[in-house]
Amino acid sequence: MSATGTRIETYEDFVKVHGLLLASSGLPTSLYGRLFEKLSREEFDGGSHFQVEPCEERRQRRLVFTSQSMPMESDIFLVDHAWSFRLSDAYQQVDSHSCCCS
Repeated sequence: MSATGTRIETYEDFVKVHGLLLASSGLPTSLYGRLFEKLSREEFDGGSHFQVEPCEERRQRRLVFTSQSMPMESDIFLVDHAWSFRLSDAYQQVDSHSCCCS
C-alpha cells in the first residue's frame, strides 16, 4: 500500500486486503487479477458487452446481453451503483424480480 495507507497499489496488497471477501463471494481466483486491473484503471467497459434497460413500468431494469459469445469466467465487469444490497438479502431480492431471473 502507499505510504499513507489509503490506496492499494499492487496486486499482492489487493489480495491481502480483499482476498477473504473475494473468496467468500465466490469470485473465481482466475479473475482476481482482472478485477484489480479494472479497479485500478476505473475501467467500466460493460457497455461493450451488455446493456441495462428499463422494464415496462420503468421501476425495474433488465440486463440485455450482446450476441457475441463470451466464455464463462473470461472477464469481470464493474457496474457503477446498479444495485445496492446487504449480502444476507441479496438472493431474496434477485429472486423476487422476474426480470432478473431466467
